[in-house]
Order: sequence, then structure tokens, then C-alpha cells
Amino acid sequence: MRPRIGYLHIRRDPLKIRKVYAFQAVAQLEGAELFYFSPRRIHLETKTIDGLVYEGGRYRERTMPFPDVIYNDSYPRSRGGARLVDALFEVIPRTSHSVGDKMSVYRRIQEGKAYAHYLIPSRSVQVAKDVVEYANEHRRIVLKPVVGHQGKGIVCVHRQQDGRYLLISDGESTVHSASQLAREVDKRLAGSEHLMQPFIVSKTRDGVTYDFRVHVQKDRHGRWTPTAVYPRLAGRHGPIPNLSSGGQTMIPNMFFEHEFGDDSSQMRRTLEQFGVGLAEHLEVVSGQAYDELGIDVGLDERNRIWLFEVNWRPGPPPIWYLELDVARNAIGYAMYLAESRRRGRK
Repeated sequence: MRPRIGYLHIRRDPLKIRKVYAFQAVAQLEGAELFYFSPRRIHLETKTIDGLVYEGGRYRERTMPFPDVIYNDSYPRSRGGARLVDALFEVIPRTSHSVGDKMSVYRRIQEGKAYAHYLIPSRSVQVAKDVVEYANEHRRIVLKPVVGHQGKGIVCVHRQQDGRYLLISDGESTVHSASQLAREVDKRLAGSEHLMQPFIVSKTRDGVTYDFRVHVQKDRHGRWTPTAVYPRLAGRHGPIPNLSSGGQTMIPNMFFEHEFGDDSSQMRRTLEQFGVGLAEHLEVVSGQAYDELGIDVGLDERNRIWLFEVNWRPGPPPIWYLELDVARNAIGYAMYLAESRRRGRK
């Protein structure tokens, strides 16, 4: 009997989810049955789901029994949808759990100690003057929302020689006095909780700011494996190398050879080992299982690794063959969980 995988997403139309096509193709090749569903399609009383199955070149609605495992790509925002999904999670295993916000991840790594030396010192922002004082102390700092994604809301503050402050946000640069900066920060603090960090300079030989996304996943055997390591280069309009805000990437092999020469293979292995090791460590200190993490790191002028951020459910890599690798590992791990569950019921 083929493992049955339910792909859960808050959107009702799978055609709007870029990676579903790759998941569908890989599931078919691997001998798994995959169907797509949204929260309101769950029927707890009958233990069925109104799912969408890809047949004959299009999606068709089918009433499906509960799956063996759920690939939980997103969590519902509505109370009713959350109630249904939580009830489903009580009886059907899911592939992953949220890693939490930036400060909770920071604290767990700090308390776990083994990877604490990779952390950039971070502080919660209580009032706007904290940011001004922090910029005076470190000269270049980053202010970011504790809960955020795709680099949105990140602000860079540089204290200049004349005592004023250069603020870079959303591709725009403005200069402020201390009081003006405080007012700008106040506007941001009113919307959400923020943290601040010293700005770690990570630049290519050509002076372009960049970081690495280290994408790690569990595989067909339930083991962590590196799926992709690729660079993200900052665009013209800002110092943050995020692809959703004007950044770009390069073919990984070309980038490593250009930047590290004869040491390119070793540097790549180092980053892969770091990603796998951190994922294993996070599961231990969190007491929680994950299936996929996007780990953002930078290298300073001595090639020391600094951890920028850990992302649960990272977006698909911007290179097609890497996107297929992501789908292959995700389907493989879902099949591993499904088969483990079936063995447990025998």
C-alpha cells in the first residue's frame, strides 16, 4: 500500500504554491500518493478530507481518508481553521514544527552552549533610545523584527563621523539626528517587537555584501542532510542580501571557486557540516523535531562563521535543480514517517 501524504496549506488553490508541482512529480516517481488540502476541508467526524488530487493534467477534488502523514507547509490564521488543524495533528503525524521567533531561537542556542560562539550578540529593543545608544557603541547595527520573514522590516543604522545616523530601510537611505532617529524607531516599535545586533561585514572580493543560505533537510532515512548551500548577494538598494528585496544569487560552484579558490571545496563542506550540526543541536535543545531549516550565515574577513538567522519552512532555492532536491528530500522524509507510523500500528 502506497504511503499517503497530505500537503497542508492555507491557500485553497495549489497552482498558487510554486513548489507543489515539484512535490507532486517527486511523489509520483517515489511511489507515494500525495493530495493537497486546506484547513476548512478537514472533516473530523468522518475522518476524511476533501482533497485535490492531480489526475490527467489537472487537479480534481476527491474525498480522501486521513493521510499517513501531513506535510504542514503553513498554519491557519483563523481560529476555526486552527482548531481543525490542531485536532488533525493530534491523530496524524506532521513532518515538522515551527522553530519559533528569532529571540527564542537565540536563547535556546545560547543556553545550549555548543553553538553559542556562532551567535551575533542580540538584544531586545525596549525603547527607541536603546537603538541610539547601541549605534553609538557599535557604529553599525541592524534592527529587525523578532517575528519576520524574507528580510522585511530590517533596518541598518550607521553612526557617521559627524554624529548623525544613516538609516537604510527598504532600499532608501536617510540621514537623521539622534532625536530624529529615535522618532523613526518609535514608529517601528509601535508595530512589533524588535531586536538589534552589531552589523557583521561579510563581503566578496569585489566588495559586495553577501551571506549564505545553508538549506538542510531530513532525508528518506530520517537523517539530516545538506540539500543546498548558495550565496545571496545584496542588490543596489540595500546592504541586506535577501532575494525578496532586490538581492541575487550565483551558481554555487562558480561563487565558491571565485571567492575561495583552492579552499572552495573545504569551505563548502564546512558550511554543510555547520548546517547539519546546528539542526541536530536545535532538536536537542528545543525538544522538538524539525524536517527542514534554512540557516543564514555570514563570513567575516577571517572567514569566521556568524549565524544570522534560522528559518523554518524556508522558501525554495532559486535554482531549479536545487528545488527538485528539496522536494525529493521532503517527500522521502514524509514517506519515512508514514512507514514508521504503519510499523508502529502493527
